[in-house]
Amino acid sequence: MVERPQFQRIASAFWISLLALPCSIAIARRSRHVCCILAISLIATMCSGQGVTETSVPLGDALNHALERSLLTGANAKPFHMKLHLFESTDPSAESDYRAQIEEYWVSPGQWRRSIDSPDFKQTVIVNGDQVSEQNTGDYYPLWLRSFIIGIFDPVPDADQWNKLGAKITQITLANGQHSDACARMKFRLGTDALNNDAFANVCFDGSGLLKFVGSPGYSMEFHDYKGFGKKMVARRYQDDPQPGTELVANVVLLEELKKPDPSLFSIVQPTPPEGRLRSIQVDQATIERAAEGQPSLTWPPVQSGKTSGLLSMYISVDRHGQVQEAYPLNSDNAGLQQAAQEQLLRWKLKPIVAKDVPVQAEAGLTFRFETTLAANAAQAAMPAPSAK
Repeated sequence: MVERPQFQRIASAFWISLLALPCSIAIARRSRHVCCILAISLIATMCSGQGVTETSVPLGDALNHALERSLLTGANAKPFHMKLHLFESTDPSAESDYRAQIEEYWVSPGQWRRSIDSPDFKQTVIVNGDQVSEQNTGDYYPLWLRSFIIGIFDPVPDADQWNKLGAKITQITLANGQHSDACARMKFRLGTDALNNDAFANVCFDGSGLLKFVGSPGYSMEFHDYKGFGKKMVARRYQDDPQPGTELVANVVLLEELKKPDPSLFSIVQPTPPEGRLRSIQVDQATIERAAEGQPSLTWPPVQSGKTSGLLSMYISVDRHGQVQEAYPLNSDNAGLQQAAQEQLLRWKLKPIVAKDVPVQAEAGLTFRFETTLAANAAQAAMPAPSAK
């Protein structure tokens, strides 16, 4: 279970309607949480006189429509049996830790069974009415794996918050009838009142109005290869890049109607009480700093290029014993320092974080200020050569 406060107490938020694929030209850059696409004013200039039209719709309407059409567990959903194979496409060998098999039997929101099988963590959850059974093997539920479970079964966990913001998205229709993608982006500050950095949340739709990308600190997912299933259009491939150079893919290998569900699949002999279930909560930087008292401050190695002072943000996930298990880059004034920050954060051992007297997993976005120098060889290379006399 992952508990997410409303956009992590976002401050100083603003919305921009963004467009992709204007005039058949796609100019975009996607990192883990940032979808940078040309702004409207530039697009209007580029497409002027080319017979294109623009259509603006409330973001909430577009989001609701996309979920109604594609959410497997939403309204008008029929019972299903689903299997997915998750792997690291950048390292498809059996040695990668980024791999899992996911299986779901779903009858209704009040009756379903989910199994997750990965190298270091296995989980079976059964929900039957007001009873829940949760069996875990392994002490830590990885953030990268939870992101796929969210993306498959609850792809926009903060949908109500997006709906309340009153933003609009604009889609371009070309002269040949082709529709552009459409995105909305929110920029906010991540960190503390005294030290904070830019962070982003994004939601994107493809030309047919289906979800294409959803992202915010701690969760992002791409949706590809939609195909029909009953009255729904369901993505058959899910993709996430938790850090540069690592691409994870989950392919649907089976999706079939569950016509005669076996009641024994949902049988619960001994329910698991809430305090016995593995929970993960989002916390703020102040909570992490209190739990990290006594841990060494981050040190910054010399850099080969770029800024020698500025801000760097990371997203971490902590197990129930306080050990940082995952650390991913978010935004930095010098990307050359992200690996050093990651390596040091993964050595942090915090005081266990507790909710309702029970140790929980925790995740948070953290912002740091760095001060460093140029490496000696970089500084020498930057010095002008002595003039010949």
